[in-house]
Amino acid sequence: MFISIFGYILLFVGFLILVLPLILVELSRPRDWLISGLFLFLGLFLLVENDLLRGSINLLIISMVFLYGKMMSEIIQNRWNHLSVEEKKRIGSFDRWFESFKQLGQIFSQLGNSFLNLFKSSINQSEKPLKEKKWVHPKLKEEINKKEAD
Repeated sequence: MFISIFGYILLFVGFLILVLPLILVELSRPRDWLISGLFLFLGLFLLVENDLLRGSINLLIISMVFLYGKMMSEIIQNRWNHLSVEEKKRIGSFDRWFESFKQLGQIFSQLGNSFLNLFKSSINQSEKPLKEKKWVHPKLKEEINKKEAD
């Protein structure tokens, strides 16, 4: 039970770190995707291999979870201390959060529109009737052209 809870928490933290550069640019760093990947991997491992974890390996996994938590708290404190007073105030303002989530919503709506257009175009391509080639006798074609000329 504890392993499942830790797994879901780690998945949430991993996705949160992936979204961090979109929400708070001031606190994000170039290698956040790597840390996020570690959290997502450990979270998925805990959820998938829940039945296989028994005994000492269970203790190892739980200690890894606490070490990751400690690492993240130190990283967050270090990043927060490197911010200027103006940036700290800006992060605390409601307008900054509103603007960040507004931009995030625009990103997701553009992604949704592009997927919808892709889906619609694939449906339209599949609905097009196949063009059948018709065989026309050359003399018949000449007669049709003569009738059109008259």
